Amino acid sequence: MERERPEYLQPIPRTRWEFPWLGMWAVLLLGMAGAGIWLHLKTGDAWSARFKKPEVAASEPPLNTPHNRAFMAELRERRERAEAEIKMVQAMNDEIAMKNAEAARLKNATDNDGLRCINGVAFRRIPGGWENVPGATCP
Repeated sequence: MERERPEYLQPIPRTRWEFPWLGMWAVLLLGMAGAGIWLHLKTGDAWSARFKKPEVAASEPPLNTPHNRAFMAELRERRERAEAEIKMVQAMNDEIAMKNAEAARLKNATDNDGLRCINGVAFRRIPGGWENVPGATCP
């Protein structure tokens, strides 16, 4: 059963203003999707062009030229000199570390019966650490 509208009311206008906006949104979304696909393809092409290894050209000189052999010999000589210097520095560092360890061992051995002086306070060695020695003088 259909209701009738009273005559004293104005007729309801039938507007279809939503349709153009809906069409504009559809065109905008399709355009953005197309731009995204185009950008993705361009990025892939640029990536491939940047990281693709070029093929070796036939015009490059061979690797066994006298100039190349001399250059490689110089590089080997520099590397050997650098390695020798590194070994020498490591030997000097080891020697200094050994002297420091020996000095620390002698210092610990010459402590008076395991006594140590820290900021004017005497301490003695006990199992698990150090103990304050009351009444002991410390230079």
